[in-house]
Amino acid sequence: MLDLQQAGKTYRRAGQSIRALDDFSLRVQAGEIVGLLGPNGSGKTTLVKLVTGLCGADQGQLRWRGGDALPAGQAGPHLREIGVILEGRGAAYERLSTLENARYFCGLREARFDRAHFDQLAALLEIPDVRAPVRQFSTGNKLRAALLGALIHKPALALLDEPTLGLDLLGVERLQALVRHGAQQGMAFVLSSHDLHFIERLCGRIVCIAQGRKVFDGPRQSFVQLEHHYQLRLQPPAGEAPPALPLALAGLRWQAPDTTGHGDGSWTLPLRSHAETCLLLTAWQHELPRCRGLELRRVDLRDHYLGLVGADASRAEPQLEGEAA
Repeated sequence: MLDLQQAGKTYRRAGQSIRALDDFSLRVQAGEIVGLLGPNGSGKTTLVKLVTGLCGADQGQLRWRGGDALPAGQAGPHLREIGVILEGRGAAYERLSTLENARYFCGLREARFDRAHFDQLAALLEIPDVRAPVRQFSTGNKLRAALLGALIHKPALALLDEPTLGLDLLGVERLQALVRHGAQQGMAFVLSSHDLHFIERLCGRIVCIAQGRKVFDGPRQSFVQLEHHYQLRLQPPAGEAPPALPLALAGLRWQAPDTTGHGDGSWTLPLRSHAETCLLLTAWQHELPRCRGLELRRVDLRDHYLGLVGADASRAEPQLEGEAA
């Protein structure tokens, strides 16, 4: 359906060049739900803007449904078949009702307004009053009304950038139901979000972007597959190395402490399984009381994601909203 090839975009900011997208390619098939992950400033929103013609590109081309190639970032007839939420905000006019907005956006795209389709979307999203002005809604309900406006014309592709911002748990569940329903009807979705758990639950394919370049593109199962499931952090006695590993675990490798002065002197040991963890702790039962500190935790998607994008865990943690879910 969508074939974006070798797109590039550079911004000028404070006299400096910032490469927002670098040789980025993306193909999306009908009925596919693609999760787009990346830290702030990685190029996710720029990608959405290029596909929708909201900003130009320095290079690259776009094909829609196998048609003629257009320069990436150029507006074209494909825009009538695309629905967009940008940076967690829709284009709803707040003085109009949800119903009036839906009729307006259908007319804007030269699409027939389907009242049955409208009622179905409103029910899926549980919008409280479709005839009330949107300005009377809470932040979360304004986003629900904007989502309906983005999908009312039955787009072939929906680009939803931070669609969970402002939604409560019920709102997120309604959004998930809406996306699954649309995909069953053949609609494609590209969902950009910092919420790892939302992406994991919903998307069959995950694309991860860092500093404008793609660092992962594949099935969800490949993304969530972890080589190491546990991590041990150990502070040995002052001036000493960690205890020797049992022979059965001799293949494991310690990660040395941070030598910049910002760390706490802990050594880190990745462990592959629960069995390895039990074996190690049993072998060290007489050594551990001498150590200054011990932390054992299960490795999760957050660790894998931060490793892919090369982010520092302590700085990146607030961006991952799904940690609280």
